[in-house]
Amino acid sequence: MTSLISLITALYCYCFPVAEIQEQQAIPDKYYSSQLCKGDLLSFENKAIQFKKVVNDSRCPKGNGVTCIWAGNVKVLVEFFEDGKSLGTDIITGHDFVLSDKLKGMDINLSEFEVTPYPTAGYKIQQEEYTVNMEVRLRLEKD
Repeated sequence: MTSLISLITALYCYCFPVAEIQEQQAIPDKYYSSQLCKGDLLSFENKAIQFKKVVNDSRCPKGNGVTCIWAGNVKVLVEFFEDGKSLGTDIITGHDFVLSDKLKGMDINLSEFEVTPYPTAGYKIQQEEYTVNMEVRLRLEKD
């Protein structure tokens, strides 16, 4: 019986070569990343994202004597471009990388989005001091 199963398995593997399985593997996505200052663009393929400004930064500041009830968040205004034309602006909140419905057609995901510097007690960060570390995953194959 074991020999019969081995023979059937060998015939199956012979009839369906490994190359056929490899053709079904997904194409890897492309990643683009950059540290953006206010007004800078992250360009990739025929698309781009521009860091416009920090709209609100309510993150709990570091420092002695600081007690926060909640961690807070940071809201960043960005503008999206395709083929050099603006697709509109969107506000990204903290680690919420979901794009608005009007921008979902860009077939991208923000896989990293970090705003620096992190607030410290007793110091107000100026708009020109903010940077955004952004990584974009461009989906090469539709889900």
